Amino acid sequence: MSFSREPQQFTRKQFDEINQAVKDDVEGARKYIIIDSKLYDVTEFVEDHPGGEAVLLTHVGKDASDVFHAMHPDTAYEILANYYAGDLLPDNDGKTSIVEDDNSMKFASEMRELRDKLKNEGYFHSSKLFYVYKVLSTLALCVAGLGLLYAYGRTSTLAVVTSALIIGIFWQQCGWLAHDFGHHQCFEDRSMNDVLVVFLGNFCQGFSLSWWKNKHNTHHASTNVHGQDPDIDTAPVLLWDEYASAAYYGSLDEEPNMLSRFIAQSVLPYQTRYYFFVLGFARISWAIQSLIYSFNEGAINKSNKLNLYERGCLVFHWLLFTYCMIAWNSSIYNMLLFFLISQATTGYTLALVFALNHNGMPVISEEKAEKMEFFEIQVVTGRDVSMSALGDWFMGGLNYQIEHHVFPNMPRHNLPKVKPMVKSLCQKYNIHYHDTSFFKGTLEVLQTLDVASNMSLQLSKKAF
Repeated sequence: MSFSREPQQFTRKQFDEINQAVKDDVEGARKYIIIDSKLYDVTEFVEDHPGGEAVLLTHVGKDASDVFHAMHPDTAYEILANYYAGDLLPDNDGKTSIVEDDNSMKFASEMRELRDKLKNEGYFHSSKLFYVYKVLSTLALCVAGLGLLYAYGRTSTLAVVTSALIIGIFWQQCGWLAHDFGHHQCFEDRSMNDVLVVFLGNFCQGFSLSWWKNKHNTHHASTNVHGQDPDIDTAPVLLWDEYASAAYYGSLDEEPNMLSRFIAQSVLPYQTRYYFFVLGFARISWAIQSLIYSFNEGAINKSNKLNLYERGCLVFHWLLFTYCMIAWNSSIYNMLLFFLISQATTGYTLALVFALNHNGMPVISEEKAEKMEFFEIQVVTGRDVSMSALGDWFMGGLNYQIEHHVFPNMPRHNLPKVKPMVKSLCQKYNIHYHDTSFFKGTLEVLQTLDVASNMSLQLSKKAF
């Protein structure tokens, strides 16, 4: 088939042939996505996509309508129009979608209606007072933690420990706020959100905006989809499902080196035993990944200005942290204590929440995901956690994980209000909606790890 720059009409068969050429790595194959039954040629746009290349590639050859509407402002339509290639013709049944489950399609249709209704009623508008309170109260934790270290760090080990715990919680809360602003939940001017993400994320917390967006956008677009969602790709540290176990052991060389064999035989089959231990290293691991990404890849939107702002904030974060740790402690022992406790506190308080969000929920193959509606994927792969007001604060609103995933740019303070509406629609269409407690959810995570551990043990016996 020839490719013209003039808008065309494509049959489903023609579109599938084009997409197969991309999958087969045919030279010159064009990359298309579908949005509202229209085809867009994103071949030249992939590298310039402001949200990152990875997230766009997960939907090449697919219907990206709901993902696009969930994660883009109205102004994105102007950019999209530049890549319009034609229309997708309906098949003999009048359908343009390959989703086969009518129930799922009806559920998605009502979810779209609910989204439009909530937009008209102002649920996507933030309370600026709420975010002023959240930013100031979070920064107050930093003042309290560093103030305690400055006043008593040279004379009291207890003060050092307490300060480190406070700073650890400060970083965690910065993470939740950076997440809110990263989803553009507060300001309609997206650049103002980005400024606050870099301040709270890069400078205060030490996590790169671009590193986070590159991962997180892809996670939202392909939640718990094996081979696409980076949040469940944690090998060789942890394996979360049978797909990950099979992929990891299948990737081992016929004659693996000593380290690979040791991990495969003596580490991964026992991951439930060391799970809580490795969580303590999550914060420092993510911080290192942020630095590597920022200085190797640069800003996600290719902006030199954002790149300089990001790198400067990351460097100043570590300079300030190192100065406070050294200048306001009287011994190397207390310096190490402050470093380890602050890092581990953030590691545990972030990772425990992240694990509850999706780990232990269904993992979907790429083939199956192509035939599922976006909204159904978001619901069945998410876990809501019922908490008190203190729990809501601790989890940063991510305990409303399902609501957040179907409406990612809705301000967190409105998520509890829409939870009954989403839950009601799920019940109406028999879409599994999982709501549990913090303790039970953590047990589910451990049970999932245990299943993967047993599979790893069997695979290691076969491999060696």
